[in-house]
Amino acid sequence: MSHNLIAVLEKSELFAGFTEEQLEQVILRLQPKSVTLKSGERLYKRGDSADRCWIILSGDLAVKRTSLRSPMRRMVYHVGSVTGIQGLADPGTDRAISMICEKRSELIEITREGIDQLDAETQILLWKNVARLLMRKLSLCLYKEAFHDN
Repeated sequence: MSHNLIAVLEKSELFAGFTEEQLEQVILRLQPKSVTLKSGERLYKRGDSADRCWIILSGDLAVKRTSLRSPMRRMVYHVGSVTGIQGLADPGTDRAISMICEKRSELIEITREGIDQLDAETQILLWKNVARLLMRKLSLCLYKEAFHDN
């Protein structure tokens, strides 16, 4: 097993609380892969089918949205942050925004394939973490909406 990959997954909110054995299972079943994008490259675009998510290792990402007033919004991520969680939570749906790299970015790509092959305890913990991430994003959106910070 790649101990470097285990160390990266351990830092991710997506795999919070996982044992080393569970992380090894994730690597075996989900086969996460490293992705490097250059400045200006698109991670995903609005309308793409959501079928994966990414763990941020380094770089800066910007959201491109349909707003004339502020079409780009820089996203601040730390090592282990997750973007594109829709790909796990609601696969096959259309992405609502585009995500573009502002500078060279390194990510770990996680697809939904293989989740059903994880043992039950590992699946439950993964879905708890997905739910926690989604609730945090929803709370942030509601907070911003309350103050009209579009």
